[in-house]
Amino acid sequence: MKILDATCGFRGIWYIKKHPLVTYMDKRKCIIDAKEKNGAIYNINPDVVSEWKDTPFPDGYFDVVIFDPPHKFIHRDSKKKLGVIEQEYGLFYYETWQNEIKTGVAKLFDVLKPGGLFILKWNENMKPVKEVIKLFPYPPAFGTRQNQPIKGVKNSHWIFFLKYDVNNKLNIGDEKTRCNNK
Repeated sequence: MKILDATCGFRGIWYIKKHPLVTYMDKRKCIIDAKEKNGAIYNINPDVVSEWKDTPFPDGYFDVVIFDPPHKFIHRDSKKKLGVIEQEYGLFYYETWQNEIKTGVAKLFDVLKPGGLFILKWNENMKPVKEVIKLFPYPPAFGTRQNQPIKGVKNSHWIFFLKYDVNNKLNIGDEKTRCNNK
């Protein structure tokens, strides 16, 4: 099995920080000193240095793609100095975020095998998840439902998409036998 974490950052979602089945990718390779803010130092050390929108892998290469994009937004002409959060996770510009996600996600689905699993982690601190999933080439299959945040994590959602031929209906069995235990 081949798994791509397309926006790994400091691998904050991982229990196993160097999982043998995972290729960790990020557009940066650096150390972020956040000792003054929270006492932490973040080591962003991906296996592959590449922007998620320009993933260098061939089509159909991965069984699973994980996408935990930035959740912060600023205006392109903002003079605001980037804080630790923006340095740790990156950001989107209000003016271009929808096109950026739509085209980048399409590229990530290209490197996903047919029948593969695409996992989106999204925090609604600035944009609702319902606006984001509209930009995906497939409908969500399952995950955290809207207005039901994960307990203890404000407004975070995990949404799972399955890559399949959208021109063919999913074969989920005969309606009569699906729910019949006889």
